[in-house]
Amino acid sequence: MSQIILVEDNVAFHELLTLNLSTYIGAQVIPRKDAAEVSALLSILPDVDIVICKSKIGSEPTSQIVLEYLRESLQEVALIIVGDAPPHQKGELVHIQDQQDWESIVKVCAKILGVTPESIEKKPKPEYVPVNLQNFYLIDRTPCEIFIKIKKSADDHQFVKRFHGGDTFNKQVIKKYEDQGLKHFHVHRDFIKNFANFVSDFLVLKLDQTPIESDEIIESMGDSFDYVSREIIKFGFTSATLQLTESVIGKMVQTVEASPEMSSLLKRIINSKTSYLYQHAHMSSVVAAECLKELGIGKKDAYNKLAYAAFFQNISLVDHEEYAKISSYEELEAANLSEGDWDMVFNHAIEAAILISRNPDAPIGVDEIIKSHHGAPNGKGYTKTNLDSLPGLTRIFVLAADFAKHFLEYRDKNKDGKELVPVIKVLFEKYPTEEALKILKIIEKTLKKKPI
Repeated sequence: MSQIILVEDNVAFHELLTLNLSTYIGAQVIPRKDAAEVSALLSILPDVDIVICKSKIGSEPTSQIVLEYLRESLQEVALIIVGDAPPHQKGELVHIQDQQDWESIVKVCAKILGVTPESIEKKPKPEYVPVNLQNFYLIDRTPCEIFIKIKKSADDHQFVKRFHGGDTFNKQVIKKYEDQGLKHFHVHRDFIKNFANFVSDFLVLKLDQTPIESDEIIESMGDSFDYVSREIIKFGFTSATLQLTESVIGKMVQTVEASPEMSSLLKRIINSKTSYLYQHAHMSSVVAAECLKELGIGKKDAYNKLAYAAFFQNISLVDHEEYAKISSYEELEAANLSEGDWDMVFNHAIEAAILISRNPDAPIGVDEIIKSHHGAPNGKGYTKTNLDSLPGLTRIFVLAADFAKHFLEYRDKNKDGKELVPVIKVLFEKYPTEEALKILKIIEKTLKKKPI
């Protein structure tokens, strides 16, 4: 059996990559935390075939250290670097820049190991595929048979059918399974794509059938936003994720068009039972759209572009919602994060910009807005010193997103009974430049139309 060392600190991506390497290539995947563990293992396991190494683990230049070790030891081990590659000679390594592109990593490993598509097809695949239980709260029926995995002994288990195709159920039924400790249902591998498409189609239909003026539309948008964000991170842009993304963003634009006052729409969003990431995204879109209207540049393509920016700005933090509340270097330092998480937050804007560039439906230039949404043109870290030098739409979006962040923070502090400084006053002090003040005064004016 082929052996692959994997150095990856993103738990979800590590699991996804391990599953596909073991399932489709039949390799043994050996996890290691850093360069020292890699070199220690290579010294006793000279027959390792491949090392897949993230560019950096925390502050450690992991890929550089591993490359130097392989040079010195003269071991013939294939090296795949994911992320920024260290200086190297042609043929020393395979470089995959996109840190979420698991498909390319698997294809490269297959090529190195001489595994052909034909041989992959002949390999046995898991008969049942796990599906997160939380997804079943979004639907009320299933298009296919659903199973649960039951342990029979220390080394054996079986899959027991719980729903037939076409069966209906309610949230209380799913809650009973969750209360019993179940985290995943299972779907037969032949129907997993069908199931994913069904969930997406179900959510799109629900969005289409829910009146835009109702409070239910906000919660439907929130459910769809959370679901499709995670699906995109796991599997990228598919026809199903593209359709649902477009539907959610379209509804964001429609809610602005259907609401005569920004304050009433913000109130509906902030009082909804939805996630922080969704609330921040939708509020960013609403405030940005209001600024466009007041400035006389409120064309639909501009609304759409900023709605896309709002949707994707924090998508790389979808499994770390609390981290999306960080909006300054001081807050990042005070958060006491691990080195890996610190890097993830510091680079989340550039990661989101890279991701959106692979979306064929995304408006031209939205990746640049996302990359700069914390004021840093390179998408790394936070700054407010060069706000006036940013393009007009980007400047509007930066201020709209920061207003939404502070507004949600104000809401949370108000629940705790803390003394508060009005949000708009905080932003006037934070952004004292001429162009920023012009936009902030528009936000202040629209808020005063009707108190929240």
